[in-house]
Amino acid sequence: MLYVLLAYITYPFVSILSRFVKGDDSIVVFQTAKIGDMICTTPVFREIKVRYPDARLGVVVEPLTRPLLCYNPYVDEIIEIGEEHRRGLTGKVRLARLLRRKGYSKAIILMPNTANILSALWAMIPVRIVIQPDRMGSTLRALIRLNTHTEPHVHGRMAMETYLSSLRFIGVREWSMKKEVYASPEGEKGAEAVLKGRCPCIGLVVGTGNPLKDWGGDRFLGLIERLLSETGVMVVLLGSERDNAQARYLLERLGSPQRVLNLCGRFDLAEAPAFIKRLSLVVGVDTGLIYMADALSIPLIDIAGPSDMDDQRPIGERSSIIQKRELSCVPCSHTFFTPYECREGHRRCVEDVTVDEVFEAIVERLKRSAQGK
Repeated sequence: MLYVLLAYITYPFVSILSRFVKGDDSIVVFQTAKIGDMICTTPVFREIKVRYPDARLGVVVEPLTRPLLCYNPYVDEIIEIGEEHRRGLTGKVRLARLLRRKGYSKAIILMPNTANILSALWAMIPVRIVIQPDRMGSTLRALIRLNTHTEPHVHGRMAMETYLSSLRFIGVREWSMKKEVYASPEGEKGAEAVLKGRCPCIGLVVGTGNPLKDWGGDRFLGLIERLLSETGVMVVLLGSERDNAQARYLLERLGSPQRVLNLCGRFDLAEAPAFIKRLSLVVGVDTGLIYMADALSIPLIDIAGPSDMDDQRPIGERSSIIQKRELSCVPCSHTFFTPYECREGHRRCVEDVTVDEVFEAIVERLKRSAQGK
């Protein structure tokens, strides 16, 4: 509650001083969540620029997601601030000073937390729009009241809709939920060299940043074995460098077959769209690369596990979602509340999803793609 006390003590002074701040026509968006959330935020950047083409648009991001915006034509400035640099009073004041020097006149806080709210307040940004989560503690509830505008997130509405609805406070009332990702030139060259002539390719996202969602190496192994024996596709293993251990395990168990290509750690997020868009289908748990495939209109199968599909989900016509909604504990993972352990102690939401179930979904999705549906 220390930060709440400091916020309420400083609020009257900051509120008065901010009235005299003459910032230029500039907007800063706070999105310090993970990859999938950032991809689902890309419509916000586009719609702001469509409405205000001459405005300067900055985005406060985590280092992990910065590459996603490097080639986004709607973003003018990327402000990379890691969590470790926002910790403590010193970190929050440092970020506030940085934003104050940049002279932003409006802040849109899509990831509401103590650091983002306080830094926007103490930067004396006159207009501060914040998303109000449907799940929050007393500290966040108290801090949200200090902003000039609040957009409540209502259960049953997608987080992306809530993000876009918050733009009404700056005059944006019409919008599209089409997500966008952009590849680096290096990514285009690399993907062409690696994947040219190898289609059809099915990408398997073999890792996840959240162990609660992990489908498991043995299930991926069984799925790859069926794909190799019953289809003529090439299997492409997708993930970051940290997923290489999982990929090597799979290759060792498979005997390093020719029709399995390991790309884990071979491209970064700025290069990833170039690889993803050359695939015929992407399969994985509800994680960042699944949303990248959705943004690129690539057919996909999302093993949703504990994730709340009402909050956030792939929306493309060629998307299939597998989820054990009959379990009373599903969903337990939400956009603004993300557990990393199963409170029931069984993880049945992912472990009950069988290899046969996913394989059948792949066959059906490939059949529909072949028919042009």
